[in-house]
Amino acid sequence: MHLIDWILVAAPLLFVFAVAAYTHRYVRSVADFVSAGRCAGRYLLANARGESDSGLSNTMSKFEVILISGFVLNFWEKISVPVILLVGITGFVVYRFRETRALTLAQFFEQRYSRNFRLYMGVLAFISGILNYGIFPAISARFFIYFLHLPEYVNLWGLSLSTMALIMFGYLTCTVIMVLVGGQVTLMVTDCFEGILSHLIYIVIAISVFFIITWKEIVEVMAGTAPGKSMINPFESSGVEDFNIWFVIMSMLITIYTTMALQNKQGFNSAARTPHESRMGHVLGNWRNYARLLMILLLGICVSTFIRHPDLKAEAAPAKELISQIRANEVKVPIHEEVGSQEWFENKNVPQLQKQMTAPVALSYLLPIGVKGLFCAMMVMGLLAGDSGHMHSWGSILVQDVILPLKKKPMSTMQQIWAIRVAVIGVAAFAFMFSLLWQQMQYIAFWWAITGGVFTGGAGAAIIGGLYWRRGTTAAAWSAAITGSALAVAGIFCNSVYWKDIVRIIQPLFTNKLPAKFWLNGTQIAFFAAAIAVAVYIIVSWLTCRQKYDLDKLLRRGIYSSEAESKPPMRWRERLKVQNILKFDSNFTFSDKLVSAGIFWWSIILLLVNIIVSIINLRAWYPLGAWGSRFIYANWPEPWGAHGWSHYWMVTAIAFPFIIALATLVWFSIGGIKDTIEFFGALRTMKRNSSDDGRVEE
Repeated sequence: MHLIDWILVAAPLLFVFAVAAYTHRYVRSVADFVSAGRCAGRYLLANARGESDSGLSNTMSKFEVILISGFVLNFWEKISVPVILLVGITGFVVYRFRETRALTLAQFFEQRYSRNFRLYMGVLAFISGILNYGIFPAISARFFIYFLHLPEYVNLWGLSLSTMALIMFGYLTCTVIMVLVGGQVTLMVTDCFEGILSHLIYIVIAISVFFIITWKEIVEVMAGTAPGKSMINPFESSGVEDFNIWFVIMSMLITIYTTMALQNKQGFNSAARTPHESRMGHVLGNWRNYARLLMILLLGICVSTFIRHPDLKAEAAPAKELISQIRANEVKVPIHEEVGSQEWFENKNVPQLQKQMTAPVALSYLLPIGVKGLFCAMMVMGLLAGDSGHMHSWGSILVQDVILPLKKKPMSTMQQIWAIRVAVIGVAAFAFMFSLLWQQMQYIAFWWAITGGVFTGGAGAAIIGGLYWRRGTTAAAWSAAITGSALAVAGIFCNSVYWKDIVRIIQPLFTNKLPAKFWLNGTQIAFFAAAIAVAVYIIVSWLTCRQKYDLDKLLRRGIYSSEAESKPPMRWRERLKVQNILKFDSNFTFSDKLVSAGIFWWSIILLLVNIIVSIINLRAWYPLGAWGSRFIYANWPEPWGAHGWSHYWMVTAIAFPFIIALATLVWFSIGGIKDTIEFFGALRTMKRNSSDDGRVEE
């Protein structure tokens, strides 16, 4: 990179580290370190959590998807957007969890079920979490190696050292220091400022790429694919493997089911000053996400165009040569497909690392001076935010949900904080070693789904059932948790190098020859594990429930509320009103209703547009029978071609998101700064409760 690029990387990082150092003085209790004192406002939450969710590995995962599916998956994802938004607006799980005032999810498990179940789920969450996080350092280090064209090994003091190991050690050390300084207080503030800076960079990059790759070149590549594998026409993409409409549907259902079960951001879940602020933070985060998704989509399709367009063959040749050299010694059979083509991505003999590093290598040749530095800065900030969130979460969970319940004598405030700090260092050390030793065999998204399923497979049923169903029992929670985790662990081994050994053992039991690769990918395994766990929870609850659980006590409602309120049950006609569907209560101001209803109706409009587009392109669907086919082909208009779809994507995927991104940049920057000032004010004046440390009083 040029000197200008390095300056653009260094400047925001120095600012972030300075902010991190300033936050140390505000950490005075366990609740401060674990949950930022529960005094964060909505914009602080939206910016900070959004940046934590947009880590480097997350961005790399989305590049993998776009390089295979192009625009197409974006079309099918609009099916899930209204559903996910409705879940967020209604405060599903999030609102009730905040009412319990539990610091961590496992503390809720003890309140609702038992201490032994809390301990088991704490261990399970920790194991699932560190496995899920374990590949992050490897992905991040390799990104910088191939984006910056660094050598595999460097000579230091006469020793040949792995560049990957050095980068992992260096950035993990910086991230650990940030977490140790002030825990969730530090992460809340630094992630917020990183989120505001990244938001600005998203827009700059989105504008810049149109001066590098033309829209005409993009459309030619997206439309010029093999039959059935279009990257621009959703109705001609049935041959796209893995990332298709079924992937979207299963991912949507898993996302709803695992609301708050994924504890990689557990500090944010309990950091809001009120349940309503927590809910609004989730809603606002959906508006902010438009800018990031716009940038990732544009960069992904520009990478596809760069490496596939015939007019750019000479410019892309060095990038393709470098990609082909990555792990070339692992290729067992000749590969005839061109590097970066769809056929090349679908070839199982191509090393997974070559596919994963296609985007970083291509962008290193594609991006100009200045833009390259901004992109690198954005990835570094995402790296710090994403990894620090994971380290803080899994370190906190180990102490709060495993060690704390086992100790008969409570720890002092400083002892508990230092225990979490030591656990954070342990998480980083595990991730460092795991990344050095584990060989990744599947796409990042599939690894996350299956390792997350070790915990969430059964936890989703225990959480939803525990918060909403009075008949849910401890026996049912145990049964669901064991079932979900067992199926997910089995899936991990079946999707690894050990599948060959498993086949050798079980092949005699089958008449047909078993495949060289397991039938289901990580997302499919996670989906079926969750579905079976839900069934087990329901069946066991009905069989073992002797007395209904008192949910009012858990949620501090009714006679247990500080301000007891008795409301008559709502009639069905009232329940079907929009304001009641969206759970508009007395906490919602006019602006809150405008923001929540706005994002919901905007997503509904996009869904309706897609439905209309689908009807227009009805002739592109698989025939519905002889008579139906004749009627449709005789009376329906011609399906859209590349020209029609190019206009559709320019409007819905680029123009409108860009306008929203500009508006939210100003909106969220002002709101984030205002909330940060109020956040420090609250921490400065609030009274701490030393017993508020995650214990459940008998």
